[in-house]
Amino acid sequence: MADPSGLDANEDQGQRLAHARIRLVLTYGRLRGAWLEYRKSSMGLIGLGLIIVFAIMAVIHPILIDNVWPSGIYDPQVGFDPNYFHPSPPSSDHLLGTDALGRDVLSRLLAATTPTFGLGLAAALAASTIGTIVGAYAGYYRGSVDSVLSRFSDVALLLPAPILMVIVGTRYRDISPVALGLIYGFLAGLGGTAIMLRSQSLKLRESSFVEASRSSGGGSANILTRHVIPHLMPLAAISALVVVTGAVVADGFISFFGFTRSIHNWGTMIYETITYDQALSVPEPSWHALIPPALALSLFALAFYLASRGMERIADPRSR
Repeated sequence: MADPSGLDANEDQGQRLAHARIRLVLTYGRLRGAWLEYRKSSMGLIGLGLIIVFAIMAVIHPILIDNVWPSGIYDPQVGFDPNYFHPSPPSSDHLLGTDALGRDVLSRLLAATTPTFGLGLAAALAASTIGTIVGAYAGYYRGSVDSVLSRFSDVALLLPAPILMVIVGTRYRDISPVALGLIYGFLAGLGGTAIMLRSQSLKLRESSFVEASRSSGGGSANILTRHVIPHLMPLAAISALVVVTGAVVADGFISFFGFTRSIHNWGTMIYETITYDQALSVPEPSWHALIPPALALSLFALAFYLASRGMERIADPRSR
């Protein structure tokens, strides 16, 4: 005789698997629809292409150092080529030339890509997380919760993150790029991102599907996690991409003025090129060592800004 409890367990497991398949299909459909909408944005595709190029730069550098380039010559910090007079212009051995200390400019440019990605991604993660939580709770609960959280957002907005980055960089010169990105992202998320998402949360609070969930007995925590926060994620993603732009520019700014001891950094490359050219009385500026990091810094920031414009098509139907 069959065990009813065993049949019930099998039925429950079958239902869970069926629900999981449905969720997987729906998620795939949403992602595919989002991609089809994103690729209609020419600026978004350009931004995504630039991000892929920088990702390749970050991956290829350790491969070149370990398998292709002699580390004694191409090490980004202590490399030196005795066969050239430095700074040397671009050549077949050094595609972007060398700086006044004999270090390969291309190797230094590639080495700075990974820390810059770490900085940007840390800033984006912190900004989207803090901004979503603060914005969702402030807009949904309103009242005293909204008042307290909004005051924190006002303070963060009045203390611009780039200025604080300069202060932090001056005080803690050995701070890592990831830590610097987290600080920038926390302030940016608590300020502008939270304020923007709070206004959207206020609209969602009065929407028909939230009212229906509330009428059917859904608690506040359930409504926030299942309805409000998921609908805030596209806007949070846009804000996070813009925050990456601000974080990278601010980091390049403080590195350019020598406020940090960050070694692998495009701003540091510009600062050291100018400093060592003057110290060693180089007759002409080493443009081959100045232009590549300045261009990389600008294009990296531009890439995430353009990607945010593509994400705007997904988050805001009015932009389509």
